[in-house]
Amino acid sequence: MTNISRRTLLAAAGLAAAGIPLASAEAQQQGNRQGGGQGNRQGGGNAGAGRRTLEFKNEDFYTDGKFDEEKAKDGILRLCRYHGYPIYPGLREALWVSDYGTGKFTTLGLAATCMANKTEPAGETYMLQELFLLPGQMLPEHWHEKGEFGIKDEGWFIRWGRSYVIGEGEPNLPPEVKVPDAHGEVTVQHCTIADPGVFVPLSKVGTHHWQFAGKEGVILTEVANYHDGASVRFINEIATKAFGN
Repeated sequence: MTNISRRTLLAAAGLAAAGIPLASAEAQQQGNRQGGGQGNRQGGGNAGAGRRTLEFKNEDFYTDGKFDEEKAKDGILRLCRYHGYPIYPGLREALWVSDYGTGKFTTLGLAATCMANKTEPAGETYMLQELFLLPGQMLPEHWHEKGEFGIKDEGWFIRWGRSYVIGEGEPNLPPEVKVPDAHGEVTVQHCTIADPGVFVPLSKVGTHHWQFAGKEGVILTEVANYHDGASVRFINEIATKAFGN
């Protein structure tokens, strides 16, 4: 697997689903004032050092057999507190959570907050969002087709925890990366291990990619030109059905 050092990359940041609410500017500003510096002081991925490894039970995120978004948000906020991520006003409301219709949130799911997704004026697009994955949780394999504003180009900057970023290239999945049964087979298996301070770009626009969180989960920032949920495609049929793509 490719293990990119912080020094190398700092010398030289999908959403994978539609319908993510934008975090309000007011909430973000309040968060910066009230807690923004806390995460920086705690040192990114070291905030959980010395603590018991995060553990979650899949059944805790379901009520009467149905995915419970509020319980999922509880889990994500627990992940945030573990790492020292600032819990700014409005964060809970801004969180988008999904199990992709599989009923297996702890192994196949995602949480995200979208800060910006600019489409106007035409030709001046950008997107910024935070992604949250629980320990051992997989963001399903997907790709982006051409939409109204072109094809999404993106990259990921790891802030807390570890992400195994997988895309095109020579297969080299490490043994700790376990593709859950709920997902099924994957078509790309080239892994880049990314720790806090590492930026991993999409290997090539339009190609398949997915991510897998390390034992302490991961919180990362995604940057892109624009996210068009209608142009996302999954290889997992359940996820495809859940989002109508």
